[in-house]
This record gives sequence, C-alpha cells and structure tokens, in this order.
Amino acid sequence: MSEDPDYTYKKLHSRVRELQDKSSDYSEVLVFYQKVLTAQQEFQEKISVAKITLSSEQTEMRLQEGFTLLDRQHFPIDEERSRQLFLKLCTICQDENPVLAKAAGSLQSAVREGSLNYAALVKAILTDKPEKLDAVSSELDVTPGIVMSLTKLSIQPSIVQVVAELSSTAELAQWRQNYCPICGGLPAMAALVEEEGKRLALCSFCGFIWRIPRIGCPFCQTEEQEKLRYFFAEGQDQYRVQVCDKCGGYLKILDTRQEGSSETLAVEDLVTAHLDLLAEQEGYTRKAPLIWGI
Repeated sequence: MSEDPDYTYKKLHSRVRELQDKSSDYSEVLVFYQKVLTAQQEFQEKISVAKITLSSEQTEMRLQEGFTLLDRQHFPIDEERSRQLFLKLCTICQDENPVLAKAAGSLQSAVREGSLNYAALVKAILTDKPEKLDAVSSELDVTPGIVMSLTKLSIQPSIVQVVAELSSTAELAQWRQNYCPICGGLPAMAALVEEEGKRLALCSFCGFIWRIPRIGCPFCQTEEQEKLRYFFAEGQDQYRVQVCDKCGGYLKILDTRQEGSSETLAVEDLVTAHLDLLAEQEGYTRKAPLIWGI
C-alpha cells in the first residue's frame, strides 16, 4: 500500500464496485473481497505496532548494497488485534463463502478454544515456513492454503502500518531490483503507468509498490527478447501476461493507460485468475505466492 493506507483502501473499494458493475464472472469473489477489505480497514484504525528505527545512514547503506529494509520475520505484528481480525474473517467466510465456510468454522473454534495457537500460525507466515501449517491442516481437515490465506489476511493491517512508515523513505524511489525494497518479496502483479509505460510491481508479501525495469523478465532478469513473449485474453487488452522461456515464470500486467491503477493491483490479481490458469496450462509457473493463498 501507499504511505496513506486510507487512500489506498478507498481506491480498492472503488475499483471493486467498478468491476462488479462490469463483470459477472467474478461477482461472488468481489462481494467476498469487499467484506474482507472492510474488516481489514476497520482494524487498520486500531492496529498498533512497534516503530521501526532505521537511521537515514542505515537506510541508505542497505539500499545501496541491495539489502531490504526489513527481514520478513522481523515485521512487528499487533498479535491480539490480528487474532480478533482472524476470528472475524472466519465469520465472514461462514456467512459469505460456502466453499470456505466449513474450514473457517473449524479454524475459528480451534482458535477460540485455545487448541490452535494463533501466534504459531503468524510465525509460520513470517518465517516463510508453510510446512509448519501442515499439522494444523491435517488435524482440522482444512486445506493448508486456507489456513495460510486467513492468517496472512489477518496480519495485513499490521504489515500495512509498517509499510506506510517505511515507504516514506525517499531513497526507495531509486530502487530497481526485481524484489521488494522493504521485505524482499517478489512481484505478484505489475502495472504499466504513464505515457512511457513505466512498470510498477506489487509485492506479494507486504503490498508495497515499486518500480521495476520496463524490459526483461522480472524473475531471472534476462533481456533476451527471443526468450520473452506476451499473450492477452480475448476482449481484455488491458491485461497481458509476460512469459519467460528461460526461467519458466510469468507475470500478469495491467495497462493502466487503458483502465485501473497501480494502487488496485491486489483487486486486479483476483479478477485475472483465469490468466493464471492459462499460463499454467502452457507450462509456466507463478514465481510469487498468490496474495490470498487460495
């Protein structure tokens, strides 16, 4: 998100409503996302996390040497309010999403009763050890992706607060690496902006948006044109998929010169799941995790 989370929430809500009016294919997904977004915004105002203390000298040195500002495992989390949000998200799933209802009910009961340690779920996400969630998934008969997704969504307001604080660092505008300058996450999706088509990427972990090179694969960084190509979905020229035959990765890209904005890439990622399917059917791999994990 941007330095102003409230502005970004408003943009996301507005884009969801716009897409609801345009497409029926993702209407149920968008209604569900709207509920989740509203819950996250409600808790955003209550979240309190420890302040990150980095001097300007430390910041400059880390960025110049290609180091991120913060290791993922060191993100401060307002654990109690995140736990409350987790329980609320489980309720939303039960009320609004039949596919997730049973799993969400099991997770909610386990956390409330204390048989499931919420702090352990958070640690598994921050340390990037999804295998730690397998035991939970097996015991409760819940898909690991659902556990991961609800946990990630519940800590997002804490992450957003940290990103808003760190993104005020001016030096970030000069960052051109293929990984996020704040946490090291890979691009979940990208946007072409302004007349010259600058390419901005959405971090798959912390949600920060930064500029990546216009040319080349964002994952292996090859600029061999014979290894790179694009495809479009019929009738959706605003979206394209860049595929790389060198590393086998792909990246979805929104051309904001046609519609949408870089601030709404989290929504665009949801409503272009069909492009993920097409790319994967062609043998390409999404290098960054799904934002929702489902």
